[in-house]
Amino acid sequence: MHLMAAQQEVVAARQPAAAARRERRLAEWVLVAAVGCFVALAVPFFLGQVYVADDLGEFHLPLRAFYARQLAAGQPFDWMPSLYGGFYVTAEGQLGAYHPLHLALYRALPLGAAFDLELLISYPFLFAGMYFLLQHWLSRRSAALFGALAFTFGGFNLLHFVHPNAIAIVAHLPWLLLAIELALSGPAGPRRATALLAIGLLTASQLLLGYPQYVWFSLLAEAAYAAWRAVSLRVSLVRVGSLVLVVLFGLLAAGVQWLPTLDALRDSTRHAADPGFANTGALHPLNLVQLVAPYLFRTRVVGQNTHELGMYAGAVPFLLCVWLLAERQRWGRFAPLVWATLFFGGAALLLALGEVGGLYRVQQFLPVVSRFRFPCRAIVLVQLALATGAATAFCILGRSQPNRETDSRWRGDRALLAALGVSIALAAIGPWVWPDYVAAGALLWTGPALVALGVALIALADRQARGAMIALALFTAVDLSAYGLSYAVWRRSADLQQFAAGTPMPPGEPRPRIVAEEVDRLRTGNRMLLAGVARVDGYAGLEAAKRLDYSTLPARQRAGVNHVFVPESRTANTSVRWEPVAATAPRARLVTRVAPFQQVVNNAVDLGVVATEPSLTLAAGEAGTARATIDVPGHLLVKCHAPSRQLLVTTESYHRGWVARIDGRIVPVVRVDGDFLGCVVEPGEHVVDLQFRPRSLLLGQFVSVGGLGLLLCTFALAARSRRD
Repeated sequence: MHLMAAQQEVVAARQPAAAARRERRLAEWVLVAAVGCFVALAVPFFLGQVYVADDLGEFHLPLRAFYARQLAAGQPFDWMPSLYGGFYVTAEGQLGAYHPLHLALYRALPLGAAFDLELLISYPFLFAGMYFLLQHWLSRRSAALFGALAFTFGGFNLLHFVHPNAIAIVAHLPWLLLAIELALSGPAGPRRATALLAIGLLTASQLLLGYPQYVWFSLLAEAAYAAWRAVSLRVSLVRVGSLVLVVLFGLLAAGVQWLPTLDALRDSTRHAADPGFANTGALHPLNLVQLVAPYLFRTRVVGQNTHELGMYAGAVPFLLCVWLLAERQRWGRFAPLVWATLFFGGAALLLALGEVGGLYRVQQFLPVVSRFRFPCRAIVLVQLALATGAATAFCILGRSQPNRETDSRWRGDRALLAALGVSIALAAIGPWVWPDYVAAGALLWTGPALVALGVALIALADRQARGAMIALALFTAVDLSAYGLSYAVWRRSADLQQFAAGTPMPPGEPRPRIVAEEVDRLRTGNRMLLAGVARVDGYAGLEAAKRLDYSTLPARQRAGVNHVFVPESRTANTSVRWEPVAATAPRARLVTRVAPFQQVVNNAVDLGVVATEPSLTLAAGEAGTARATIDVPGHLLVKCHAPSRQLLVTTESYHRGWVARIDGRIVPVVRVDGDFLGCVVEPGEHVVDLQFRPRSLLLGQFVSVGGLGLLLCTFALAARSRRD
């Protein structure tokens, strides 16, 4: 009898140890799966190539090439002369010019390595943040790792690899939620002070990355999380107020970015956009079929724009959420988390649907955010909820079994089979209902195959089949990698030098200044800037509003354009021809005649007649001479000889941030011909010094220093406090 009791005690003691070993082994395999995803993502970097898919090669890389050159030369980088004839590039935002990481990378490393690391570093940062957040809630390492895998390498975050600033901002989100949790639930003292400081610094870091729409999405998630936890924990208003305060201080600390951005918004085409602009890119409800049929359509989405509208979260993560909702009796202590995740994900989906969902209409009454388009980008919040739900299901699935005697309906199995049935039905009816959009047969049935395998693995894991949980993690990694990397990474990288050399150059021009015909992707491509071309047009998120029409000869001449880039075909951009522009304006010139704007813009012959703001009176007579002796980004030095009071006109784009000094004395700058920079020169020999020093940038730098100081003071006070 005593022997039997002793044996039972030994068995009981061994069971927790065996469970711990299984958990450790499962966590190791999930981590291996995540590392495999990252290695697959980083292969081009290891091969010495740069990522060039979509906006990476056509927008981000050319801007960062300019940024790196300016940093290497120790010169200002805020004004980029080769885009739009001169562009406040810092204010546009997506360069993230004042972010400490960007400053460090592009100062210390070659362009290719810095660019690749900027893109890649967000993913381990996001993975670690999501892991620690889920570990706090689930207390199970393997489940937290699985949720981090599902979100980090989910459809949204891999498809949006072409938008590096967006992913970098999203990577801050789980860390912010974790810091909010610690600030609300932790005891007063250094730990809570550190959490508050982290919230402020992470908020500033997000804003410095210069993609405010994703900061808005992050703030929505933070506000929802803070409200939920404040109510459930019954925290004091003082603690809630401290959260708001550090977020505001973080906002101030990023003033060097958002104040210039507001400046640029005022002068951009987006400022005058109609209300329908904000609903551009709403998620069509039919896109929900992607959850079980990711390859049903040729472009994977309804609406053609794959990386914006793609919402596939992986077969297993979605099916785990379906299983979780069906197995409510097994939620246990996770019930509050599941309900909160469900409501948050539903609200995010309504936001992504734009006007159809209703919530997006609220934004139309808010300043700044009413200018955001593509509400479908709220998919990132939907996938955050799906990853959280999948991690919770993974945790429950690995620890408990349903009581088949009391639950004969097997709700989880039935729900999974229903999802599989929907996937099969879509593949079967797709060619009949959408014959012009459905993918080829083999690809069409890939979705049901993935769902079927996911259903089988979850069912096996629910029955404690050996290796099933590991198989779930490995299958998820392969599924997500194949979906996301096949679009944004694989076969979408190149050698940097070859990529730059592959851009066409106009013949015989040492410093070509061009415009491109607006055909297909040409207008949205700045790739040719890598080869040394300067554009009077171009592509940017906050496109500068222009008063001249650069499809006309008079506008091109006044802008100093010497060639027009014209494709011979709307579909084959490799076949191009260059059209020279004759009698184009020099870099700097003096003029003596002023006329009304409408008369000037139609004059393709006499560049000696200009329109000005404000209106000027000049002395009649022969125009003097002007020669630019220094011509670098943000700085023009022009030597002039003026026989009379004349107007110096340059081909640099006008901006109120330019400061003109003549022989050391500040004089007003003048807007010439609607788009160009000039100033009045009195008779005689003069040196005109034009420098770009916008007030928004100077004020932003001052505000950033003040905001950082306030954050540090808050940290010091909170660290010394022993009560709320």
